[in-house]
Amino acid sequence: MQNTEWFSRHTIQRGLSWLAAFLAAWAGMARAASPFAVTASVSRVEGSPELRLAVQVPEGHYLYADVWSVRLDGVAATPLAPVPVKRVFDPLIDADREVFGGSFTARYALAASKGDVTVGLQGCSGTICFAPETHAFVWSDGESRPVAEPSSAPDAAGDGVDAAWLQELRITSSASGYMKAETFLAFLAGDRQTPVHRERPVSGFAAFTRDPAQFLRARGWWLTALLIVLGGLLLNLTPCVLPMIPINLAIIGAGAQNGSRGRGFLLGGIYGLGMALAYGVLGLTVVATGGFFGALQSSPVFNLAIGAIFVGLALALFDVFPIDFTRFQGGHGPAGRGAWLALSMGAMAALLAGACVAPVVIAVLLLAGRLHGEGVPGALLLPFLLGVGMALPWPFAGGGLAFLPKPGGWMKIVKNAFGLGVLLMALYYGRLAWQGFHPAAAPAGDGIAAGDRAAWNARLAEARATGKPVLLDFWATWCKNCHAMSRTTLRDPAVVEALKGFVFLPVQAERPAEEPARSHLQALGVSGLPTYLILEAAAAGDRR
Repeated sequence: MQNTEWFSRHTIQRGLSWLAAFLAAWAGMARAASPFAVTASVSRVEGSPELRLAVQVPEGHYLYADVWSVRLDGVAATPLAPVPVKRVFDPLIDADREVFGGSFTARYALAASKGDVTVGLQGCSGTICFAPETHAFVWSDGESRPVAEPSSAPDAAGDGVDAAWLQELRITSSASGYMKAETFLAFLAGDRQTPVHRERPVSGFAAFTRDPAQFLRARGWWLTALLIVLGGLLLNLTPCVLPMIPINLAIIGAGAQNGSRGRGFLLGGIYGLGMALAYGVLGLTVVATGGFFGALQSSPVFNLAIGAIFVGLALALFDVFPIDFTRFQGGHGPAGRGAWLALSMGAMAALLAGACVAPVVIAVLLLAGRLHGEGVPGALLLPFLLGVGMALPWPFAGGGLAFLPKPGGWMKIVKNAFGLGVLLMALYYGRLAWQGFHPAAAPAGDGIAAGDRAAWNARLAEARATGKPVLLDFWATWCKNCHAMSRTTLRDPAVVEALKGFVFLPVQAERPAEEPARSHLQALGVSGLPTYLILEAAAAGDRR
């Protein structure tokens, strides 16, 4: 091939250099509903009103003393007497930490006859750390006796959960993402039936993906931002993006082969800008609107379009027809066609990495959503920061690298190998598109569709009659981790035996961004797949 050969030897060399330069490892992520409860009462002590907060901490659980906060009419309050604390080892920060190790009552002086009370807390068990939560109350000093009434307080179903869906049941545990059999068994058992071995201390990405908000509190903004940028950098290694690296280098005209190193650096920067903008828009959409992460991947139109693009690129790699991207890079400056092509391809690469659902993407979106909900506007920039990290290497790749292998006849073999990888990705996205246009229904009697309230009510009524806890499995045919759980963890003999103690109910959420599934998932706090919820009788509390 001459100038019409879009995939030159130099481009392959640079692609191989980048492939050899990256290493990455990812960890799973779990979340759970809160088992803690707060009740408030007001009494008079020597003629002055006094607020009493009774906090229920189940056995084997604890609350972080440094997270506990009480605000009276928006002003931070200090208890009349200190609440006893103890020190426990916290694997999230790999250090000891002060906690409230059991149920307690905290007393606060009240200076007015009525007002608002806001209580903030977060706690953990031996295996699960729960999301921070807020309990709000309105109190008043009436003529008969003072009373305390909850105002927008979490109901028995858990924080942010619509109890109308639960039929007098209560979410006692929840987890999401792929889990190995040992971890899943610990989730099923909790630490209320049998002792659970303490997990090894974790740090770095594992601690961040496990609980990003807790990592931020323990390590601070600088280290958190650094990890987000580094995580974005490693997104270039996801299976959806890795085979595209040499193709992307051809698009931005890496090195001086299509002009100057300066122009290559500029196009590489524009390509990276597309990545950063894509994640910024994704973050704004998911955080500000409460959207469902993964909704884009669940769209059959999106998957069909990506599959078609991959087919075209694979055929070009096999020399079926040439694609000359360099003709788009001719003399129109940064606003020319080459810049627009680089910008759009950068955005597509970012979306492909998101479609692979790397845990760091979920962690950043959860952290941004939590901080935004707490009134931190800058949290909306965190997904953009992830895109900046992913974009970092591309200006330098566009400018050209000096440490490249020498060309040879082996380049043809390497190009065909990349073509095979791209073709496999095309087949994968084509399969997702077909499943999206023809969603497979759950087997009769085995599961229900998300949002089918009639079937949901009937199955929960049947489950309540058995007296067993209910295990909900939210899944979809396009969810890779859902299939991985079904093939491995859910078939493990120990897991199969443990599931006999539950009513197992799969809930298929094929199109989570559309009604009626959207309302169902939002009502139960399901923000990703797979998600597992354990429901028990509201008055039962713990499994015995």
